[in-house]
Amino acid sequence: MANILAADIGGTTCKLGLFSDDLELLHKWEIPTETFPDGGKILEDIHEVFVKETANHGLDLTDIIGVGLGVPGPVDFKNGIINGAINLNWNGKKPISYEFEKMSGIRTIVDNDANIAALGEQYKGAGSGYDDVVMMTLGTGVGGGIVVNGLLAHGHGGAAGEIGHIHVDTKRRFQCNCGKKGCLETVASATGIVNLARHHFHNGVETRLSKTLEEGTVTSKAVVDAAKSGDALGIKVLDEVAGFIGLALSDISVLTNPNYFIIGGGVSRAGDILMDRIRKHYKRLTFPPAHENTEIVFAELGNDAGIHGAARLVKQYLT
Repeated sequence: MANILAADIGGTTCKLGLFSDDLELLHKWEIPTETFPDGGKILEDIHEVFVKETANHGLDLTDIIGVGLGVPGPVDFKNGIINGAINLNWNGKKPISYEFEKMSGIRTIVDNDANIAALGEQYKGAGSGYDDVVMMTLGTGVGGGIVVNGLLAHGHGGAAGEIGHIHVDTKRRFQCNCGKKGCLETVASATGIVNLARHHFHNGVETRLSKTLEEGTVTSKAVVDAAKSGDALGIKVLDEVAGFIGLALSDISVLTNPNYFIIGGGVSRAGDILMDRIRKHYKRLTFPPAHENTEIVFAELGNDAGIHGAARLVKQYLT
């Protein structure tokens, strides 16, 4: 019997899965991520759960052909090294693959969490059956992953797929966590929605959100809800967000020409009021041969995308 173990390590929880050799999800678990004081127990906790749960399913670690790990930080894919993960309190370079292999005795592969989510959606979710897929995750920031010919694109330094740092805001209005201005993340994430709402409010656009904007407590969800009710500022913000996303997807189209763009993350829960606008701007901006037969769709796997992608990574590289 040959099985695969997968973990999607987040700042709050670790999502874990046991897969069959043909990538059927047999069982999944979730444990809290112990990030304090230095994230030193994270891998140990995952290992302990894997040992316990495989035994509960009549297996031991000798039945496992590989472990796939997704981590929230930049990864040197070839060497299995993460170059820091702020959300996990991991500082500097950390040889994740080596550490987990030494702990478990099982071959281990590691990749960025947005990358494995993209691979999961390509293989088992919204992009199933197609080899060329790009995923954009709209959350507190903007993440992404690019799948070409069924394989993730990493680039020589591991920065391929960092969609959130495509330069789209030529006015360079807001500071990005990367230290630059103009990044997609500053105008298309939950943070970006709030940035734009404050900006347009101070420029006189009418809104029912005046009180929370003045107090500095407005949320991206409140802006989306306002847009759905016909609020002028909410609609202006969502249309601008969609325009920036459409521009980024247009740029990506002429580089990779995917079958599908898959949109996930908390901001995607805005639904059709956002998606319809993204599709409109994308079609308006994109070189016609690059957008023919390309669909923009919502992600399907939710929180399970990462473990599906991590298991798929094992299958592709360790078997």
